[in-house]
Amino acid sequence: MSDTDDLISSLQRDWQLQQYDAGHVIRRLRRARWMPHLALGFEVLGCFVALGVGVWFAWVAANQSGHQLLYGLSAAILLITAPLLGVATALARRPSLAWEEETPESILRMGIRCAEASLRAMQVGRWHIAIVAFFVALLWALQLLQLIDAREFLVFYSAVCLVVSTGSWIWMAWRSRSVRAERDECERLLASLRG
Repeated sequence: MSDTDDLISSLQRDWQLQQYDAGHVIRRLRRARWMPHLALGFEVLGCFVALGVGVWFAWVAANQSGHQLLYGLSAAILLITAPLLGVATALARRPSLAWEEETPESILRMGIRCAEASLRAMQVGRWHIAIVAFFVALLWALQLLQLIDAREFLVFYSAVCLVVSTGSWIWMAWRSRSVRAERDECERLLASLRG
């Protein structure tokens, strides 16, 4: 067997492997096409829950004595940020919701759009964490200035926020890496289809 035959066999194996990779990626993308809708649904539900809690905090602040400032600030933060972050999340996810006519190329383009939308949604998630950190710091500042008296609550609330925010940040960092790898693979396969 000549070197040319070896080269041709190697190229054929590479092409078959690439075809398998493309087919595998396309099948996975087809199966997961409902995921952006589900993710957006949960995020919208979370927004409405946050608004409901904000309304409840506002009611408590207006109708109960003691801790009005704590409940009032909590209501204000939720009622202002929940709709803004909800809209930002919906806008981030929007490109991943519509599918084109199914061709291998269009499915790979959709995979790229879904990956980009997920990365933007995770950035909104990081904004959530920044807002929570700001709010916890504000509450501690008010505690130190003796404008509120809720030390036990703040210790518990700070611990919960720290655990949830740290876990979320770690998950988003891990997920961002895998989403970028998926996007890069779709881009590589799309370039090979065009090329």
